[in-house]
Amino acid sequence: MSTGPSAAFGQTLQFITSIKLQELEKQRLSYQEHAKVLEEAEACGDNLVAKVELLLKAVESWSGSGSVGSHSNLGNKLNLANLRLWLPQAKQDPNFSADTLRSWIDTLETHIRHSLMRFDCAKLFGNLFNEWIASGDSSTNNITPSDDTESVLSADFEKVGRQEMHDQLDKLTSIIFDDVAIDTNALEAYYSDLFSGEEATQALETLRKRIDSFQTHLNRHVFTSDSVEDIIRGLLASGLMDEGKRATLAEFLDNPTVLEEVASVLTMRMASLETWSWPAKGVAIEMRRHLNGKYRAFTDPEIIDALLLQHIGISWQVELKAAFQGVLHSKAWKNTYTAPAEETKRISRQLHKDLNSSSIHQRRRMDRLESFFLGQLSSSASNPSTYDDLLDTPDTESANSPAANKQKLLRIMATEAQLNSALHGSHAVVRSDLEWFGPSLPHQSILTVLRFFGVSEKWCSFFQRFLHAPLRFKGDPTVRTRLRGTPISYALSVVCGEVLLFGMDFAVNQKADGLFLYRMHDDLWLWDADAARCAAGWKEMNVYANLAGLKFNASKTGSAWIGDAEPAGLPAGDIRWGFLRFDQTEARFIIDQKDVDLHITELRRQLASTKSVFGWVNAYNKYMAFFMRNFGGRPATCFGDVHTTDTIDTIARIQKELFPDYQGGAVSRLQSVIETRFGVGDLPQGYFYLPMSKGGLGLRHPMVEMFALEQDKRDGPQFFDTLLKSDEKRYTEAKEEWDSAYKNRGKFMTLEKYLSLRETWVPEWRRCYDDMLKVKDLAQMQETPLIKSFLSQGTMGWDSLDWYEQWVVSLYGEEVVKRFGGWEVVDSTLIPLGMVQLFRTSRMKSYLEPPQVGKSRWERRNKQNVAAYVLDNLAQGLGASKNGVDLLSILTEAGPMKFSLKPRSEKQDPEVRRKLAYILPDYFSGDEG
Repeated sequence: MSTGPSAAFGQTLQFITSIKLQELEKQRLSYQEHAKVLEEAEACGDNLVAKVELLLKAVESWSGSGSVGSHSNLGNKLNLANLRLWLPQAKQDPNFSADTLRSWIDTLETHIRHSLMRFDCAKLFGNLFNEWIASGDSSTNNITPSDDTESVLSADFEKVGRQEMHDQLDKLTSIIFDDVAIDTNALEAYYSDLFSGEEATQALETLRKRIDSFQTHLNRHVFTSDSVEDIIRGLLASGLMDEGKRATLAEFLDNPTVLEEVASVLTMRMASLETWSWPAKGVAIEMRRHLNGKYRAFTDPEIIDALLLQHIGISWQVELKAAFQGVLHSKAWKNTYTAPAEETKRISRQLHKDLNSSSIHQRRRMDRLESFFLGQLSSSASNPSTYDDLLDTPDTESANSPAANKQKLLRIMATEAQLNSALHGSHAVVRSDLEWFGPSLPHQSILTVLRFFGVSEKWCSFFQRFLHAPLRFKGDPTVRTRLRGTPISYALSVVCGEVLLFGMDFAVNQKADGLFLYRMHDDLWLWDADAARCAAGWKEMNVYANLAGLKFNASKTGSAWIGDAEPAGLPAGDIRWGFLRFDQTEARFIIDQKDVDLHITELRRQLASTKSVFGWVNAYNKYMAFFMRNFGGRPATCFGDVHTTDTIDTIARIQKELFPDYQGGAVSRLQSVIETRFGVGDLPQGYFYLPMSKGGLGLRHPMVEMFALEQDKRDGPQFFDTLLKSDEKRYTEAKEEWDSAYKNRGKFMTLEKYLSLRETWVPEWRRCYDDMLKVKDLAQMQETPLIKSFLSQGTMGWDSLDWYEQWVVSLYGEEVVKRFGGWEVVDSTLIPLGMVQLFRTSRMKSYLEPPQVGKSRWERRNKQNVAAYVLDNLAQGLGASKNGVDLLSILTEAGPMKFSLKPRSEKQDPEVRRKLAYILPDYFSGDEG
């Protein structure tokens, strides 16, 4: 039986790690012998000069890890070159100070003791790493907290996890293999009516012409090495494919010859797209699990199919986003504020401002376009969007990522609630999402909408073949054709979903008097000062959903209202975001402590299930970050000080309930475990917060940023109320300026008219609106001379540290340096720090089952692709061992490719040809050469 990818990956890591740890142990034992010089120095008695000479010789003669140069500074106070110059004087000068000699002795002895401690700490790090690999905790890295706060509240985590997988699998199969009847004529008639107006008809015609031109040219696309690189990078940023195939793709990025070959094959595939189909044997489905218990079904396509579908999907995304944006910018799209041209000119003259140039209305349009209008569709093929609520999608720091947009939407909703309350005395909000959205999308609805917008029958036929995929589940050879829904993590799936939901976007805009549907994929939000508009929008959403075969998720549907009388037509249920619930009485989001309690129980269970220190820290860090995200992240001004206080209190409560037996919380618990398992005690607190790259445990403190928020004298909710009181004063000043300089050009607007322009013209309200949305800055940490001195001894400078690292250095740096002699407590050349990072971020679960390929081909990929990928990423730290053994040469072949790989070439590199044969079996054969 062939070895699975997890075994190949883990064996490679353990092989290299064992070499490094063997070298570490040799050096540690050697240094223990070397450090016996301390006993020899003690035997020198009162001969202080002899002690200095003996200790100096020991320090300078050590050539292993932690060795020092001839001009090094010990303890940042004794230079070795200077010491050698002073020693002759100390021997001969009877006036030489004995106190100075004792100071030198203390510095030299402290350096040796610090080196011993660093070797012991490095051994501890290696033991912790080996414990992690052996424990199996590393395989849980794929179980990642999503932003969905549903809980798994089981007594037996693994047992219930498996049961939930079967339950969700049963539900999934009941949906995707069961077609739903759609009245396509009624759906088409609805769209025809929606675009029946003069402006809408013109916008539709423009859109159809654009799509017609695009789809004609897409068939003729010629791929290049650069475009293949973009496709591969986009594919790697998704959750698609197992780790072995992803490793193969990563190798190709560094191989121009292979990129050219793949480009040639894709060009041929594109030209014959009419004959494309899924493999007859079916596409394998793998169930992957979130920490919250929700499973999702991922497919594992062949590499060449994945590349082709990624290109087609991203191309359609970019085109459709631009085409639909054309509708948004057209006269067909209704706006909440419009004014006749003459009135616009008059207001511009009187306020000295262009329409919307610095208004709340303009900011809304900008935010909607950038983040909430078809936000899942990519704007550029070179920078594809990702839906990072998926299990294996990499974390992203992009300001416009789905995770960032979710935080942004919360801030906007909170700000709009306060704005509408201040200006209009009322605010309504509706929230919902679609039940089993991806798996339940009716194919007939998708194809009907595509045809309506002008997609040709040729391309609709391709979309239909993509949607009607033959599927097979693990352990079941039966191949069944999907009749409903789209596969997860494909760019084309996003196209199908966004095309269908654009109709809902436009319908709400048309039927609810310009109301905007804030949407992130199938997460749907409406709000306005006028509850009747929200009710109209919600009504139209239901009309559209019924026609298109969509169903709202009742458990995630709700509404809230700020005002006198409760309005009609809004759905029942609470408004929730993460662990937050909108409280109508307080007119703000509050933390739902009952929901937090459920997740404290779950986190306690997750921590208890770990079998290693690293696994425990990893689970703790992820879950605490999960809590913080679902409390709204770092708060914006609009939340006010009360939310910051609530968040701090809640985190403190979580800590107390998680560790009732440890006064020092997570650190005390870890100190106890390490002492019990490894016999190492009295570790300074800073050690636990040190990043793993410096030899620490990388524990994250969840509260420190909340304490470091810069304070504003004004509390967020008071911003708009304060501004209201100064409106009449600003009006009077503007009127007096006009009357004194421009009275002959007409009468100045009335106060009532001026106040009606707060959201559309008055810049002071825009500035206040921007301030409310601003995420609070963190107070800057200050570098002290002491911090600067010990940072100068290592590889880091103050400016290269992020805020959290600066906090760790500032608070714990002195105690760490005092204990270990430096900020970097482990020599990274002796410990596989790079592998720890790679191991932590690797999608290990996808290794559990090999893809359905031949045994010999699978074994070649294990030995060459996976191992080479690991080693290439660790080349800097693992290039050679101290013994002169080149680790890279053990597992990979050196040397560049020298020959063409084209099929007709007589001279080809056989090994590379075999690699190409794995992903392009129709074009390359591993036996030819």
